[in-house]
Amino acid sequence: MKKILFASTALVAFTGAAAADVALSGRAEMGVYNPAGAASWQFFTDIDVTFTMTGETDNGLTFGASDDLDEGGNAQSGPAPANAAGVAVVAGNQATQNNSDDGGATIFISGSFGTVTMGDTDGALDWALTEAGNVGNPGSIADDETSHAGYFGSYHDGGNDGQILRWDYTSGDFGVAISLEDDNGSRAANTNLGYAVGLKYNIDLGGTVVALGVGYQERADAAGITAKPKAAGVSASATLANGFSAGITYTKLGSTAVGPAGAATPVDNHVGLGLGYTSGAISVHANYGKFSGTTGTPDRSGVGLSAAYDLGGGAVVHAGYGQGKVGNGPTSKTASLGLGLSF
Repeated sequence: MKKILFASTALVAFTGAAAADVALSGRAEMGVYNPAGAASWQFFTDIDVTFTMTGETDNGLTFGASDDLDEGGNAQSGPAPANAAGVAVVAGNQATQNNSDDGGATIFISGSFGTVTMGDTDGALDWALTEAGNVGNPGSIADDETSHAGYFGSYHDGGNDGQILRWDYTSGDFGVAISLEDDNGSRAANTNLGYAVGLKYNIDLGGTVVALGVGYQERADAAGITAKPKAAGVSASATLANGFSAGITYTKLGSTAVGPAGAATPVDNHVGLGLGYTSGAISVHANYGKFSGTTGTPDRSGVGLSAAYDLGGGAVVHAGYGQGKVGNGPTSKTASLGLGLSF
């Protein structure tokens, strides 16, 4: 998943029954990149603009919402397409056009009960686990280091309509979460719900912080699919005082039979390793990932590298590289170099 830090550039305060703030922030990227299979380097540009709104009720509940215009503007025109059963199915991100899709928007409310979030957010498994590719990763403009054949990041999030409802609660170093994702009407019968649960725990060892996570996820089945994809994973990462960080993630993938015609598919295993180092303005990162264990299916593996130099004031030079292959097939390579600008 792309890692972006936004800096607020505008703040508007409203008065009334509840205090509210509205902030406008942005991110721009420019440079060159060499996508997989391309014969030469190409220009790269990207802009994200995000509105973030927060408020508080009279009795102390906090609430908020954010909308990424880079994603939200990708709305389709015309009527929604229908599946083979004649049920309308919304495709793409359409928060501006359809109330059943996230479209880059996230809404939350929080109190002593925890936090309830709906929209374009992480499911409970992704929330609990620390992805090896994110450990000490300064990012790249084209996400080369997290796009190779061996990388596994969002698990089954987005496997249905992409809109997730998550409850999470944190007390001290312990956190728990439960999430749901529906099939957005992709079946003519009753709506199916995918679900996930996750737990995480942080340990401070006197300068070294260890983050542990565990979770389980089962995706809703869809029309024509006779088995529900599932995933169970664990992760451990450590951040040291000397600037080093490291992490490992293990995930077992499979499926659950659905109905009399359903049959479980072979199990896939994924292992991810990540290392990072930061010293002053310089940050570097490396990760490795591999899928294996499915009979009759070739293994997939890859490595990712990223480096960054912070120029200050929200400007960062980024470089990225990714390399992966499927079985004995050809090696696929990507690379990028450019500026990331936060506003």
